[in-house]
Parts: sequence; structure tokens; C-alpha cells
Amino acid sequence: MTADPVIRNLILSLTGTCNYACAYCYAAYHPENRMSVDTALKAVDMAGQSGQPFILQFTGGEPLLAFSTIRAVTEHVEVKEYPAIIQLQTNASLMTDAITEYLKHHKIAVGVSLDGRPPVNDSLRKMKNGNSASEATIRGIRLLAAKKVPIGLTCVVTDANVKALPGIVQMAYYLGNVRQIGFDLLRCQGRGTALHPAAPQDVAMAVEQCYALAQQLEKATGIHILFSQLEKIRKIASGKACSFGQCYAMHGEEAYVTSDGKIYACSSLAGDPAFLLGNVQDGMDPERTKKAGLFIAEAMRACKECPHLSVCGGGCFTRWQGRNGKAEEECAMQQTFAKIYLGQGV
Repeated sequence: MTADPVIRNLILSLTGTCNYACAYCYAAYHPENRMSVDTALKAVDMAGQSGQPFILQFTGGEPLLAFSTIRAVTEHVEVKEYPAIIQLQTNASLMTDAITEYLKHHKIAVGVSLDGRPPVNDSLRKMKNGNSASEATIRGIRLLAAKKVPIGLTCVVTDANVKALPGIVQMAYYLGNVRQIGFDLLRCQGRGTALHPAAPQDVAMAVEQCYALAQQLEKATGIHILFSQLEKIRKIASGKACSFGQCYAMHGEEAYVTSDGKIYACSSLAGDPAFLLGNVQDGMDPERTKKAGLFIAEAMRACKECPHLSVCGGGCFTRWQGRNGKAEEECAMQQTFAKIYLGQGV
């Protein structure tokens, strides 16, 4: 008999609805209804039953449209004393003083989506009502900064913004409370199918420029900002992480729960029946979970055979999917960060 999967990464899509209409949104066609509190609590109990630490991330759509559910889930986790690291991924446009105070008090880590300086960001991230997405997001970040809440920035990289990528570093230092930047290379799902990935050589050059600029601004300000991809390499090199450690789906340890309670192997695979693992009412099917993980592992065989694997840690299956077995821009990014780590870059 196969044991129930141990969930180490639980992602709750609280609603498919969003007040933005980002050009590349891979969740654009997810269910738009709001997740019930009962569904959310069942999902959390499913992850918490193992007693093992897990990441609990609120996402969407825009999760702050369902802030009452965030509050209910957070307080349930605290009452149950589950060993969860709680995270929120948001566009920050709906932030208020009360929400920022709540996030700070309950130690909820905040990630904000931003793709560069306002002209670049507004070309990719648009509000549904036509207003500037940058203006609303920056207002929300400033509210967080006023409460001394540190944030991470997630920057989606496409061929449309890769040559202006140093702008995200400038924005990070301008905003003041950014502690980490992560580059999320385009995933060709949802609306992302209409966009094009950045060219590998452009990605490599942009990474070098971003790192060099961050070094200069750190000397000028004394503020150190991490790059997520570089930190991943540091952890692998120090033995604190393993290859493909970031791919919980490959190991059968991720549960992405849609607002209607279905469980998928990964957020980018929602809606694909091959990666449907169950539902919160009945739990994750161990056989389907194992099968999905093995499929992902086999699909990444070329990556596993790469001589750079021990440094870069491996690519993302959902970026490689349907790309002739390789996302070259991801390899370029990881290898450039690896050279920086090894002292061979800028």
C-alpha cells in the first residue's frame, strides 16, 4: 500500500479573479470563483497531518480579493500549531494599513510581482480598468515599507523586457524594503502562449548587468539585496539543497489547490488532467502523484545529464514543456549566476 504523499509546498489559489490583466498570466484561465474557507482549511489540514514543516502560499488571481480567507487560514494554522511558513504572492494594489499590519503581526512573508520601471512594467502588467499597474503596486509597496515589512520582488522575464531588466534592480533600491529579487522566466501557459521567451544571450547579458548594478548600489547604500537564483546555487554548493530541490512536484510534495478544491501537481499545470492529483475532500491520490512525479523526472532527463547540474540545480519542467526538451534561456540564466558564484562573472 502506497503511503499518503507528504506535502512540503501547499499553494492555495484563493480566487481566479484578478484586478489586473497581465499579458503573460498563466493562471488566466483558472476557475474564477472564490475558494470557500472550508475548502482552504481542509487543504491546510491535509498538509498539516504529516507533522512535517511545509510552505503555505496564498496566490490567485489576486489573493487579497479574498483577504478574509487568508485571515481564517492563518489563524487556523496558528491554533493547530502547524509548522508552516506562510507566504503571500500579490500585486500589492489592494494593500491597506490594516492588511499590512496583519501581515507583519502574523509574520506572513510577502512577495510582490513587478517587472521593471513603470513604463516597462505597465507594458506587461495592466489593470483591468486601464489604470497604471505600476502606480497601484508602488502605493501598496510603500504601505508595506511604512510598516517595515520586507518584501521580495518577482520579475517575469520575456523578450519584451529582458533588455530593460536592470530597471528592476533600480526599482528595488528605490523602494527601500526589497530584500530579494527573483526572475521568473516566461512560462508558455495561459496568456503566456501569446508571448515569446527572451533570447538566451539577452538573458545572460541582463543577469550580468543586474548583478553589477546591484553591487554598485550596495556600495552606495549599504543595502544588500539577494537574487533568488544565486541563493539557490549557494545552498546547493553548501549542501543545504539538492538538484531539483525546488521542484516539489517532481518529488510528489506539492499540492496546488484551485479555488474549486482540485489538487494539481504544480500551479502551471492546473487544468491538465494528466497532473490532476485529487481534491481536498478525498485527498491526493498516491499513485497519480507518483506517476506525475516520474513523468516530470523523465522529461528532465537531458537536464539531469548536464555537467552543470551540480551547480545550477536543474530547470523547471513547465518552462521546458513543449520546447524540444530544453528551455535555453533558463540554462543561460542559471549558468550565468553559477559563473558569478564561482567568481568567473562580473
